[in-house]
Amino acid sequence: NINYFDALSDPRRKEPLELHLQRFIAAHALMLSLPGVPAFYFHSLFGSRGWKEGVQKTGQNRTINRQKLERHQLESQLANPNSLRYKVFHRLKKLIRARATQPAFTPFGAVWNVVECPAAIFALHRQTRSGEHQLLCLQNLSSQPQTFTLSASATAYPLSGIWEDLIEKQTMELKPQTKCTLQPYQTLWLVPYQAEKQP
Repeated sequence: NINYFDALSDPRRKEPLELHLQRFIAAHALMLSLPGVPAFYFHSLFGSRGWKEGVQKTGQNRTINRQKLERHQLESQLANPNSLRYKVFHRLKKLIRARATQPAFTPFGAVWNVVECPAAIFALHRQTRSGEHQLLCLQNLSSQPQTFTLSASATAYPLSGIWEDLIEKQTMELKPQTKCTLQPYQTLWLVPYQAEKQP
């Protein structure tokens, strides 16, 4: 009896909408990083909020997340960069497109393991069975910046070298005992940076 966006937003804490949005996107980024084939609930894809008017009309609590959207209204909101629907849809689309470019996200024959990190950080290493493609998923699950150390001894793969974030296309150098800082609810999907990409 709730939309997922509202489930991750506590109105009693009077948090800014942008923080709710970051938390919502982070939850889906975590889902997208896990093994398997991801799926999106229709109203999650467009950032729907609770439909209180529907509950009043039907007298059924479950109507809260079953609003039938008018196509022209949805298209209008998706065309407005200031609307919540636009922000949710385009951030999720960016994640989906980034995920589609990386073979290590395959649900077939992928090898993966959880990397030991502080409680606020979820870290997952994925690679194709051949080892040709690998990926390090880092997710800050908190509303505070998190600085932590990536220990090479905690993984079965080398962390050294230049890595590129699939989402923002930024690079960073990883060495043994590298300290990383993730902003609130930030996601990094890191892949080894290919030399041939350099200008």
